[in-house]
Amino acid sequence: MRIAGFDMAWRPENNNSALAVGELVGTELNVLFCRVATQSVEAWVADIVSSAIEGIAIDAPLIINNQEGQRGCEAQLNQVFRGANAGCHPSNLTLYPNAASVRAAEMLRLHGFEHLGKKHFMLECYPHPSMVELFGWRERLLYKRGSVAERKQGQVQLAQAILSLQTADVSLVIEDPLLECLQTDYISNLRGAAVKTNEDLLDSLVCLYIAALYQTGQAAYVFGDVESGYVWVPRFNNSKS
Repeated sequence: MRIAGFDMAWRPENNNSALAVGELVGTELNVLFCRVATQSVEAWVADIVSSAIEGIAIDAPLIINNQEGQRGCEAQLNQVFRGANAGCHPSNLTLYPNAASVRAAEMLRLHGFEHLGKKHFMLECYPHPSMVELFGWRERLLYKRGSVAERKQGQVQLAQAILSLQTADVSLVIEDPLLECLQTDYISNLRGAAVKTNEDLLDSLVCLYIAALYQTGQAAYVFGDVESGYVWVPRFNNSKS
């Protein structure tokens, strides 16, 4: 089964988004390719459809119906993960009256993708709490803020965590040349815009792995619902309430 993870920019026509595509065979996830680019929502959906993807996890709000404030799913998620500094920002129609991610979800629906479906599924994910659960972290990893040196060090930590998934129950198989983006020396030598590009690529790999966890039946939090908005977060630590 070919699945994908999509780290989608709020304005993909102006900023980079990243798409990671893999093949899931049983509980083995083979990463096929990753692509980072700036292009329209329509172009991204065309790429997804033409890549014969059957399921996709997207880091962006796919359903926004509330005029202001936060979605119910965001409030629920924040109750569980605020202590780990892994809560989410509010989404509403006042802030995002024509969100690219909502338009992408609607276009994908027309191509047969179903929210939290079984065949041709799409789901809204959020990497920060997902990584807290997946890697057993007490707090989210701060790899998107701080100085360039701090951000690169955060990427090194995230890359090491991703590499640890090679021996997980759902095993990640990633080979050259893509493997380079996970190497400490490569990350340490990044300069300028390449730092953000590699961050986006790592995020898309996390989203891809979340899609694999969904497809393989991993226990999960499902905050909200498909009417008012939802977020799917894998659940490994049952101590949370």
